[in-house]
Order: sequence, then structure tokens, then C-alpha cells
Amino acid sequence: MDYDMYSDLHKDAYGFRPRNWDAVRSLTEAEFNAECDRMADDLDDNIAAEQRAQAAAAVTFEATVAKLIETGAGDRETAIRWLANAADAGDDLGYLEYTHNLPYGYLAQR
Repeated sequence: MDYDMYSDLHKDAYGFRPRNWDAVRSLTEAEFNAECDRMADDLDDNIAAEQRAQAAAAVTFEATVAKLIETGAGDRETAIRWLANAADAGDDLGYLEYTHNLPYGYLAQR
């Protein structure tokens, strides 16, 4: 049984490494595999939830950009610069994406 893979999968699915290794080592191979399958399903669910949250965040972000353009920014580039300044992001669009829960690379694609 691959305990390193189990630990990595647990970290990916739940954000932390497993702590009760005695319980993990006491699993039969079938139980171990079932636990790995369950964690993989949880990871898939978490990824899908994050994608939904980021899609909703993009809608909110685009509404904010549109409002800034309407109220004086004039164009998208200026509106994003204003948002970056407000977030103390400077030229780091990755940080701006992070602060608005946007997918990495979102602003570079637009």
C-alpha cells in the first residue's frame, strides 16, 4: 500500500496530512483502496465547488469592472489598475486574482 500517495491525496482533498497513521496502517488493502477512492471523490467535489465559486467571483468581478468604467475609469485597463491599487497588488495581477478568488491567469486571458 502506498502511504505516500495516501498522504498526498489526503492533503489535496482536505488541506492537511493525515494524523492517525496507526488507523491507516491497520486498514486492509480493500479498505485502504476504498478510502483512497472516497478521498479522490471528495477531491473531485472540492475542485468542482472551487470552480463554481471562481465562476461566481468572475461575474462579481466583471460587474465591479463595469461599474468602475461607468463611474469614471473609462476603460477596462484603468478599472483593473484601480482595483489592483486598492488591493495593494501593484502590477501583480496574480495577487489581484487571488484577492478576488478568480482563477489563476484569468486577467491575462482578457
